Amino acid sequence: MERKGFLINKAFRKYLWASILTVAATQVANIVDGALVGNIIGPEGLSSVIISRPVLQGIFAISCLYVVSSSMIAGMAMGNGDKAKANSQFTLSMVVSVVLGVLISAGGIVFLDPLMELLCKAEELKPMARSFMTVTILSAIPQLLMYTLHQFVTIDGSPNLISRAVIIGNLFNVGLDIVFMKYLGMGIAGAAWATCVMYVVCCLMILPHFRKKDTLRLTRGISRGQAEGGRLLALGTPLFLSTILISAQYTCYNNTAATYMGQYGLVALAVCIQLFSFSMIILTGCLRTIQPVGSILKGIGDSRGVMILLGKAYRFLAIGLAIYTLLIVCFPVEIAGLLGVRDAAATSTVSSAVTAFTLNIIMQALLYNLMPVYQFYGHDRMALFLSVGQTLLPIAGFWGLARLSAMDCSVCSFHCSPTVPWYGFFLGQLLTAIVLIVSAEIIRRKPSFSTQDLAPVCLVPREEERPSIDFSFGYSKEEMHQAFDGLTSWLKQQALSESVIFRVRIIAEELMSNITRHSEQKNKNAYADFRLIIDTEAVTFVLSDDGKPFNPTENSEKGYGLMIANRAASEISYKYQFDQNMTTVKVYKSPTT
Repeated sequence: MERKGFLINKAFRKYLWASILTVAATQVANIVDGALVGNIIGPEGLSSVIISRPVLQGIFAISCLYVVSSSMIAGMAMGNGDKAKANSQFTLSMVVSVVLGVLISAGGIVFLDPLMELLCKAEELKPMARSFMTVTILSAIPQLLMYTLHQFVTIDGSPNLISRAVIIGNLFNVGLDIVFMKYLGMGIAGAAWATCVMYVVCCLMILPHFRKKDTLRLTRGISRGQAEGGRLLALGTPLFLSTILISAQYTCYNNTAATYMGQYGLVALAVCIQLFSFSMIILTGCLRTIQPVGSILKGIGDSRGVMILLGKAYRFLAIGLAIYTLLIVCFPVEIAGLLGVRDAAATSTVSSAVTAFTLNIIMQALLYNLMPVYQFYGHDRMALFLSVGQTLLPIAGFWGLARLSAMDCSVCSFHCSPTVPWYGFFLGQLLTAIVLIVSAEIIRRKPSFSTQDLAPVCLVPREEERPSIDFSFGYSKEEMHQAFDGLTSWLKQQALSESVIFRVRIIAEELMSNITRHSEQKNKNAYADFRLIIDTEAVTFVLSDDGKPFNPTENSEKGYGLMIANRAASEISYKYQFDQNMTTVKVYKSPTT
C-alpha cells in the first residue's frame, strides 16, 4: 500500500489556477490603469501615480506583517480541528485591519507634507501627487480589509470567489477611471477614488461567503489570537521585510545601471524587471497555493502530504518557467520590440541582458516557495534569511559585477564583457541557495532533530516519529478490501489491545465502504486517502475523499453501520475542505482516558 497524490494534486490545481487568475487579473488591470491615467491625464499623471507607489507598497507590507501569518496559523488550527482558534485569528486580523487603517489614514494626513517632501522632489508634480496620495492614504481601511478577507476566504476553501471578486473589482476600477477622470473631471484623484471603490467592491463580493454553514466567524473575544502575538510576528516578518526590501532593491538596481551601464543599461534593466513581473504570476500563484493547502496539511500532521504538495508545485514551476524562459531566450528582440525598444544598440543590450536574467527568474522561484514551508515547521530563521538574502544578495551581485565590468581590465576579457553584470542577479540567488543548503544540513544534524528524518533543504519530516500508516485506495470494492486487509495486518503488528484494534477496524471498514458505495468516480486513477497515527493515548486516523459532501456524524441515524461507527469512536469530527470530505476519528487506548 502506498500514498497517492490524487487528492492533494486536485486541491493544488483548484487553488493554483484561482491564484494565477487573481494575480494575472491584477497585473493586467494595473497596466490598463496606468495606460488610462497616462492617456487621460498625461505623463505627469502617470508620474504622480508612480511617486505614490511606496505608500501602496507600505500599506501592503504592513498587511503582510499580520494577515498572512494569522491566516497560516488559522489554517493549521483548522487542519487540527480547532475552529475556535481559527475564528479568533480571523477576528484579530479584522480588528487589526480596522485599527491600523484608521491610524494610517490619520497619521498619513497629519504627516502628508513631510511625506510629500520625501517622495516627490519635482515641484511641478507635487499638486497631482498630493491629490492622488491623499485619497490613497484615506483608502487604507478598505485596502487592509480586502487583504484580510482575501487570505482568510482562501484558507476557508473558496479561492474561486476571490478570483471573481478581484476580476470584477478591477473592472470597476478601470471603468470608473474613465468616468471619474474623463467625464466627471476629478483629475488624478479620480483614479485614486476608482481604486478605493475597487477595494470596497471586492469586500462586498467576498462577505456573502460567511453566510455559508461552517465558515469562519467573527467572535467576541480575541484573547486566543493575541496569545499568538509572538508567533504572528515571527511568521509575518519575512514577507514584510521582503516586500519592503523590493522597493529598495529596484532603487539600487536603477542607480547601479545608471552609474556603470548608461542609458542602454537602464533600458535593459527596465525590460528585465518587466519580465520578472510577468514571471511573478507563476511564482505568486504557486506561493498562494502552498500557503493555504500546506498550512491545513500541516495542521492535521500530514507531512507526507506537504511533501507531495511541494513536489507538485515544483513540477508546475519547472514546466511553466521552462516554457517562459525558452520564449525569452529564443525571442529577445521581439520581446524588446513589444516593450517599445527598437533602437539597434539598445536591442542588442536587451538581448544579452534578458538571456542572462532568465537564470535569476528560475532561481528566485525555486527558492521563494520554500518560505512558507520553513514557517510551517518553525524554521523561522531560515525563512527570515531567505526573505533578506533574496533581495540584498542580488543587489550586491549586480553592483559588484557591473563595477567590475566597467573597470579597464586587461587581464581577462571575460570580466569586461557587458553581459557579465546581468549574471549578478543569479549570483546573488546562488549564494542564497548555498547558505540555505548548508544551514539546512546543520539543522538536520542537530541533536534536537536527531530522531527525525528531515528532507534535505525543505526540512519537512519524511517519517512520523510515532507508529503510523499512510495509504490511498481506489474507489472500488476490490481495492478497498485490499487496503483494509493491509491495514488489519499492520494493526496486529502494533502494541494495541484487541479491543482497540476491533474498534478501529469496525470504524475504518464502515467509513471506507461508505466512500466506495457512494462514490461517483469513474476515473481509475482516482483515490481516497487514509492516514493513521498511534500515540501514547489514542489511535487517530483521517479519511479523505472527493465525493459529495457527506457528514457521517450527522447521518449516523441513516444506517446501522454509521451508527455503530459513531458509537465505537471516542471522538469523531468532520469537515469539508478543498472540496473534499475529511473525517477524523480518535479511539482512546484506555476507556478512562
